[in-house]
Amino acid sequence: MEVDEKDGLCLTADDQRFIEALGLHFENRAGFPRIGGRMLGLLMLAPKPLALGSIAELLKVSPASVSTNIRHFHEKGLVEEIGLPGDRRHYYIFSDSAWEHRFEDANKGITEFLQIMRSRLDYLGREESACKQRLLSAIEFFDFFLGMLTSARERWRTRAKPSEAPSTPEPSRSVS
Repeated sequence: MEVDEKDGLCLTADDQRFIEALGLHFENRAGFPRIGGRMLGLLMLAPKPLALGSIAELLKVSPASVSTNIRHFHEKGLVEEIGLPGDRRHYYIFSDSAWEHRFEDANKGITEFLQIMRSRLDYLGREESACKQRLLSAIEFFDFFLGMLTSARERWRTRAKPSEAPSTPEPSRSVS
């Protein structure tokens, strides 16, 4: 069995397959670069915070690519930047609230889409009935979808599930 090791983190062949599968999924289904999906997979598996250099070495990619993608995921709320006492490097962990941030992103995207559709609808004349019907159909669908998303988000937030305490040393979370 091949095992990659950096900073005491061992990646088994199963870990590597998981990381690669997430990379492909995020590339094909979510519009992220493959390396971004691989980074998320690695951070999901990591038992401790990882520095940018460690992520690059473990995934065998350029530090610049890691840096670019980590900024994007930090902005999206999928990863968190933390500091460790006595160490000046920046470390990253997969965010405990990553999936809730995905709800927020989806909500914002749908809301913006609806605003665009409604604003165009206001300027259509009677002779543009086919176009008007397409826009109304899109508005109806995305209003429905937004309601379902809002309901799902509320069910997610109120679910009865105790949170697990981290098993890593208590890092100080930086404020960004």
